[in-house]
Amino acid sequence: MIIQGAVERARGFVMARAVPIYVALALALLTAVGFILLARLAHVLLIVFISVLFAAALSGPSARLEQFRIPRAVAVPLIYLAAMAAFVALIWLVTPPLFDEVADFGEAAPQYVDRYEAVRDAYGELRGRYPSLGPFDERVAGLGEAIADRAARRAFELPTVLFGLFLDLLSIFVISTLLVSGRERILDAILDVVHPRHRPKTRDVLVKMWTRIGYYLRAKVIVMVIVGLLMYGLLLLIGVPFALPLAIIVALGEAIPRAGPWLARIPLLAIAALEGLATFGLTFAASVLVENLKGYVISPVIEGDQLDIHPLVVFVSVLVGSALLGVAGAFVAVPAAAMLAVLYDEVVRPWRAAQIARAE
Repeated sequence: MIIQGAVERARGFVMARAVPIYVALALALLTAVGFILLARLAHVLLIVFISVLFAAALSGPSARLEQFRIPRAVAVPLIYLAAMAAFVALIWLVTPPLFDEVADFGEAAPQYVDRYEAVRDAYGELRGRYPSLGPFDERVAGLGEAIADRAARRAFELPTVLFGLFLDLLSIFVISTLLVSGRERILDAILDVVHPRHRPKTRDVLVKMWTRIGYYLRAKVIVMVIVGLLMYGLLLLIGVPFALPLAIIVALGEAIPRAGPWLARIPLLAIAALEGLATFGLTFAASVLVENLKGYVISPVIEGDQLDIHPLVVFVSVLVGSALLGVAGAFVAVPAAAMLAVLYDEVVRPWRAAQIARAE
């Protein structure tokens, strides 16, 4: 009996020590599986988050249409159709001026050939000082072959890319429509799994997140339109060719905070540089002027302080989003940071302040 009791105690001791280890291993395994699933489902999660952004942005216009007794399930497709009609009208207006600018570019081709020759002569002088530089024609030919090879690969992949893009847009349309039409039911389903004591606070936090990201996306579109119009007018005054497509590229660059606007200006400044040093300087000054107007006047007036995020947080979030998911990650990084900021201000900070107060 004594031996049997000792064996039982030893077994209980071993089990007491082993169970936490088994639980820790199981949790580690589940964590690894979770990270693998997140990596595999990154694209799907990105589509869902973009759908949430569009749904939050469409909730305001759909609510206004509801005042005219238009159901949400009908209001959202109507808004999408109106946006598509505006896009088609823009393409219709852009196409004739674009053809005219292409024709002008063809007429001015001899001037660009002369500038090309001047660049080659300058490179020859530079190569005379630094013999290690390769011949200019070989450099240009290699660059042209690389561009042609990349363009051929892109052209081969274009049908697959377009089909994937169509599926993504269709998914965003369907998910955002369902989110707007069933917003209250989804919110109630989330609150059902929350303790009754925390439901009012949870509802308040979720509503603030929804409102903040919806306002951000609507304001961002307005800012993009204003920046594009300002840049187009200034490029016309300066006389930069391809003013309309370049202004559209600059406007689209505003979708990516911080780095996007200046990345979108690279083709603009490259075209301006071909027109001469004076045109390049005026174009650069116009870019700085528009960017400062956006930063100090347009964005504060249109966007206000709705996001309430420190610029450092915005910059870091864009870097992290672009590193994880590329351009799409940079696009959704700021709204995601805004949601986390709401969670921090409304939940984490009060909870920690209460803990410190009890400790004191």
